[in-house]
Amino acid sequence: MAEGYDTQISGRLRSFQEQQEELQIIFDSIPAWIFYKDKENRFLKVNKAFCDGMAVSREELEGRSMSELYPREQAEAFWKDDKEVMASGQPKRNILEPVTLPNKETLWLRTDKIPYRDAHGDVIGIIGFSIDVTARKQAEDALRAAYAEEKRLCYVNEQIVVQLRDALAQIRTLNSLLPVCAQCKKICDENGQWHYMETYISTRTNTQFTHGLCPDCAKAAMRDAGMNYDGTEL
Repeated sequence: MAEGYDTQISGRLRSFQEQQEELQIIFDSIPAWIFYKDKENRFLKVNKAFCDGMAVSREELEGRSMSELYPREQAEAFWKDDKEVMASGQPKRNILEPVTLPNKETLWLRTDKIPYRDAHGDVIGIIGFSIDVTARKQAEDALRAAYAEEKRLCYVNEQIVVQLRDALAQIRTLNSLLPVCAQCKKICDENGQWHYMETYISTRTNTQFTHGLCPDCAKAAMRDAGMNYDGTEL
């Protein structure tokens, strides 16, 4: 009777061990980093992807706290998220965070954390799932940097255009300086031909001229005619 009972117990133990081994195989075959942590901030269980990503053995990870593995600032940020999940009993998803490895290399992970509950439903820690998004983060950063550089170059080009426009306006101003004869007041055109001022301007613009005498010229003309400006004879 006892022998049969022992055999039954041994069979159950082997079955349990086989199930555990099978679960471990499945656990380790998942490419995401998976980890269990208790309420003391210690790793209880990690999968192979986590070990490979950290370049640390399972034995060196399980049982150790975040503060023993990561820089202080990162460890405190990780623990802060963990405590929020345990206190609220709600998951926290899509946490983008840098992780510095023991070899000083920095990776970027996108992490989901959910409450780890016992058989009674009480929260006893957290379960985390992390994906390495370093390549994507670097590509996004490069894209943002390229966009910022493009905006900078566009601004520089706009300033160059403004400067060129101002320079062209100055050139046009210089080109508008007309050679005028000091004696007859004729204007020389771009072909070296001289024109009366009225002809030069009216052929290039919509300006129409009327002719008369200004007061000074009128007085001079009256004197030449032997008369005062009021019409009386000199």
